[in-house]
Amino acid sequence: MGEFVLLSPLPGWRGGNQEIAEGIRIRSLTTPERSALDGAAGSLLRHHDVAEAAWDAWWVTYEFDNPHPPDNVRHRRRQDAAFKLMTHAQYAMQILAPVGAPNVCLLYRKTADGLALETTQQRPAYLPSIWARMAHAPVDFAAHIPALLSQVREVFQRPILRLQIPIWLLEQGLGAPDRHIRILLWATGLDGLTRSGGVVHFGERVCDLIGADSYVFPPADGHCRPELRVKDVAQDLYQLRTEMAHGLPFHVKFRQTRGLSAEFPDWRYDHVLEECAVFLLCDALRQTLLNGPDRIAS
Repeated sequence: MGEFVLLSPLPGWRGGNQEIAEGIRIRSLTTPERSALDGAAGSLLRHHDVAEAAWDAWWVTYEFDNPHPPDNVRHRRRQDAAFKLMTHAQYAMQILAPVGAPNVCLLYRKTADGLALETTQQRPAYLPSIWARMAHAPVDFAAHIPALLSQVREVFQRPILRLQIPIWLLEQGLGAPDRHIRILLWATGLDGLTRSGGVVHFGERVCDLIGADSYVFPPADGHCRPELRVKDVAQDLYQLRTEMAHGLPFHVKFRQTRGLSAEFPDWRYDHVLEECAVFLLCDALRQTLLNGPDRIAS
């Protein structure tokens, strides 16, 4: 019984304080919360490569009441629901800004003497997109995140498998350290969303969903925005994904230097397409979810 707070670090965030939903925020820690990390929680964070510098950065927090006695099964169910909500909030946030996350959650009970650590949960860390870590948060983040989280929760509660799978593929790609596995997973997620069959159909569907002339990459303060547009890379992404999925030799163009921007002139084209893949999948998920899961559920 009592009041609880669930804390999860988000060190790559650059968008300041944000309200996600009732009780859920992106914010810095309070003094009591920061002090609570000095014990076992701090050791756990360091074990998961969350350095102390990140403790003073941004966190996702969820404050909630649990009215059930600790020995009541409903107490545990309320805790489990809080962890699930945090996972769904991470999905929604990464769809809008794939900045990565350590995915370490700390559940504290509020007491008269401060915060008491109740339990923890660790999921595979999300490895960020290089460009997303440099880009500022989307200007429409605050406007879209409540509705996006609501739709993500609906997708998993109903459930709508044809949208769950692309979200899981986004998650698995963020957790994969290998470039080509990330491309394969994210392009497959796009393929599922667009219901395409073949490179031309895939390119057309992605362009229709996101906008052929839309920039792939969001702007980043102090950095030259890549000039790539959706129509420039959609078909190439599908071709590369097909070659990987079928064990075919990569076309020579994917092994050639293309460069992401003037700041990254030496990137191979497959590296560029890795970055493109995550933003295209995130954009496609955002467009689909904000237009309602029934758009793709039928």
